[in-house]
Amino acid sequence: MEEEITTIKKSYGKVGEKSSPWSRLPQEIASLIVSYLPYKNHATFRATCKSWSSVTAFHVQHRSPLLLLFYEDQYYPFNPINNTYEMPIQKPPTTKVLYSNFGWLLMGTLLDYDPSIFFFNIFTNERLDLPDFPIDIDIPISKFSFSSSPTSSDCFVVGVRIRDKSVHIVLMQLGEKDWTIVEMRVGIRKDFLMSECNPIFHNGQCFCLDIYGRLAIFDPKDPEGTLRIYGKPFSRKLNIRRQAFIVENDGEILSATISEGGQICIYKLHSSKKKWINMANLDHKILYLSYVGSWIETTKFKGMGNKIYFPKFRTDNMVFYSLDTKKYHSCGDKFWSEDMYNLSESMYSTWIKPMF
Repeated sequence: MEEEITTIKKSYGKVGEKSSPWSRLPQEIASLIVSYLPYKNHATFRATCKSWSSVTAFHVQHRSPLLLLFYEDQYYPFNPINNTYEMPIQKPPTTKVLYSNFGWLLMGTLLDYDPSIFFFNIFTNERLDLPDFPIDIDIPISKFSFSSSPTSSDCFVVGVRIRDKSVHIVLMQLGEKDWTIVEMRVGIRKDFLMSECNPIFHNGQCFCLDIYGRLAIFDPKDPEGTLRIYGKPFSRKLNIRRQAFIVENDGEILSATISEGGQICIYKLHSSKKKWINMANLDHKILYLSYVGSWIETTKFKGMGNKIYFPKFRTDNMVFYSLDTKKYHSCGDKFWSEDMYNLSESMYSTWIKPMF
């Protein structure tokens, strides 16, 4: 902090100099100010004048993903790096989060009395409505995803349910007035059981993961003509019940599995063979996992990489898994454990990354 104050004094100039407009405030000082503002105020700060429009936070924790915890009519953003809560944010009523990415939430109830579905930005309160969701289909859609930021015209929104050998897909491209509904059966010997995580997009294709590691891949422009099931699991121990998550990382597909006792394995998908390869570590990357929004990112700071964060807590402290120690650790104390028993989990939460 002393170093930061010295920087401010040097940037501001000598006492008695003629004062300058706020728009001429040095970038390093503006960045330091943003660092101490709640996320929700970042966009307002950057909209104040042209020179502040590109200001980013000085501290690394203000650029890390937040875990949105839902309680009653508010979001409680939790910062995993400094183990603290941000200012509560009012949420749209009677809706749930279907998917989170690119700084946006896809939200809706998908019930008979309210078929509305829309994008919502918690940092700017911007809402982008989509055509009402077709709630009269026979099978409820369980997992959603979208291909790019909803401010992009080439954004696809996809809802998928694959159960046993039946496939149900509901999709649309932004700008279209109606949803496209695709129903089919696939010829596979073993039933496809979708994992808890959402599908992801990679190279224009939609990837759906089942709990054993098999993949259903299709082109959203022609799902019925392109859907394929790849049947190579994570391992031969198909009777092991596990959670399975999938993320895109620098042009590659990664997956993380968590067994009932908390054992974690990381895999990379061989692009041509569609076969999972075991990975020993994530190097300088951090993996953020939740049921409706997961991703991976690189950190430049020593000691922060090779970790996995989830919506799991020990009392009020978030718990993460270290691939270096092969143990669970608490952010706020010296707790560690080789399993995840006695940890609480926030089921109705998701990660969100501020896109500024």
